[in-house]
Amino acid sequence: MVDCNSYKVQQGDTLSGIADWFNVSWKDLQRINGIDDPDQISVGQLLQLSTNRSVCTAYSVKEGDTLSQIGQRYGVRWTPLAHYNHIPDPDFIRVGQIVCIPLGAGAQQAE
Repeated sequence: MVDCNSYKVQQGDTLSGIADWFNVSWKDLQRINGIDDPDQISVGQLLQLSTNRSVCTAYSVKEGDTLSQIGQRYGVRWTPLAHYNHIPDPDFIRVGQIVCIPLGAGAQQAE
């Protein structure tokens, strides 16, 4: 089962970038995860996104869905949607696959 309230750090991620995507404070991420230096996060590190609230909506992919359509539906660009959901090929998503959409995603600008 996918946990949309935690995130595994990937190559190129920054604490502030992760915080921006999930609509949380980077300082909260630093505190929650006991990170001494916010510039030092490691690929593969599992970050808890919040301790007291849900930060994402879990969307179950339906027949005919594309990542671009899901992004449009929620007002987010498909490229970060793919990145933050660890989807290496945006043209290949499976029916029933869970895609985590940040709460308040409609406030993010879609391209």
